[in-house]
Amino acid sequence: MKKGLLLSMLFISFIINAQKSSVPKALKAFELSFQQKDYNAIKTLLAPEFTVGVGDSSSNEFYLTGIFKAFPVLDSMQIGKSTAMKKETRVAVHFFFKGKEKRPAEIVFNKENKILYVTFFDALYKVDRNAEVKKLASIPFEMLENGIAIKIKLNKSDREFVMLFDTGADGMALNPDSAHKAGVVVTNNKSAAVVGGSQQVQYSADNTIYIGNQIIKNQGLVIFPKSGAFDGLFGANLLRNYITKVNFDTKTIDLYNFGNFVYEGKVKPLVFDYKTGLPVVKMNLTFSDNKKAEGNFAIDTGASYDLIAYGPFNHKHNLQASLKTEYTSTNFSLGHQTQIVCGAIPNVGINGNNFPNVTIALQEYQEENKNWASADGSLGIDLIKRFNFTIDLLHKTVYLEPNKSFAKLSSFYVSGLDLDFDEKNNLIVTRVLDTKKDELKNVKTGAKVIQINDFEAKDLLNPANIKKVKENTAGNDLIIEQAGQSMRISL
Repeated sequence: MKKGLLLSMLFISFIINAQKSSVPKALKAFELSFQQKDYNAIKTLLAPEFTVGVGDSSSNEFYLTGIFKAFPVLDSMQIGKSTAMKKETRVAVHFFFKGKEKRPAEIVFNKENKILYVTFFDALYKVDRNAEVKKLASIPFEMLENGIAIKIKLNKSDREFVMLFDTGADGMALNPDSAHKAGVVVTNNKSAAVVGGSQQVQYSADNTIYIGNQIIKNQGLVIFPKSGAFDGLFGANLLRNYITKVNFDTKTIDLYNFGNFVYEGKVKPLVFDYKTGLPVVKMNLTFSDNKKAEGNFAIDTGASYDLIAYGPFNHKHNLQASLKTEYTSTNFSLGHQTQIVCGAIPNVGINGNNFPNVTIALQEYQEENKNWASADGSLGIDLIKRFNFTIDLLHKTVYLEPNKSFAKLSSFYVSGLDLDFDEKNNLIVTRVLDTKKDELKNVKTGAKVIQINDFEAKDLLNPANIKKVKENTAGNDLIIEQAGQSMRISL
């Protein structure tokens, strides 16, 4: 027994000494690679989770080669104090560049002696992983056309612009009239990704956003056609600059600086993928024929669905064969159109949360345009707003906290309308799906449904009654109230 214990202690001692000896070797290799500006050599020293600032690991080459170009040759790297901790080793260093002052930094290794991050690289992108996290601003918002509406100012204009906060947007967009009023100067044309493909758009660099007491400079934007009541949209502009907390109960967005963020809530963290420039999480779908499909879905507050599955994912799993189609329509994404079929599925699971009877839209598959999608679909606003959520882009983590709407019924489709209960259990038209029906041409988003057939709105809080309405083959009579007037329509 004693002999076994001694051997065990000797083995642990050997491992510790091996780890200690490999750190200096890694530092020497890092110094040489940095001097030679050799990304491929540095890459072998990096941990899988290594990033520069809030970037993704898939962008390491872009960031590091950019740093190599921006700085003169590294003359030497002076190594200082090394501090071993439970899961990492921190080494103080000084970088000496030819003709430049020395730059202090820390190189942090994981327990496998791979580099987790370099504080000098992070600082170039205004990120301090060890900083104390503090609230910087609290921005009020309202729900407008089932989207998160935030007021901002742009450039030197005194006008307030109503923007859709869209976490599914990796940049910023303005409609032409708002761009003119904001003094936006077009610098070139670019290809922009939209649902179903891409399109050429006008691009403007070096714009400034004023939001609350915060200023975000050097922002690019594209010019898209007018969309609803919004002047434009943005999402990544916040996520790349702040830990962003959205609270649907208080209708506020709180912004925090990046740093040593300690989550104080009770829900478990959900790590997301960010290699496409959007937060993408795993979700599990169950269809009525018991078909199950796991996919990677973007957290997309700009998608006015519970869930949309893109064409390639639909095709791969043959989802359309498992969905009872309740209507067909066209999805519009900043001017780009794709056909969709919609229905409801028995269950959607995300991070241990399960939601029954969730509406889903399946996008058509196009063989000639099969490689456009960077994710399998989008998790839309109707599911997202059941949570107050915090996105920490530095650590690629989102926290989904159930809010007052967590247990509410899912939205549902009836006769070409998408209906949902609001916080006061009013039944509201969230979208007019069948725009070709004459009876629906005068129905507006936000209209209140008072009655369907013999069921008052409150009766439809019972899912069994919703099922009866859906199964009514004779059609449905609705009483709708909008703009202070009531109207009866038959569908």
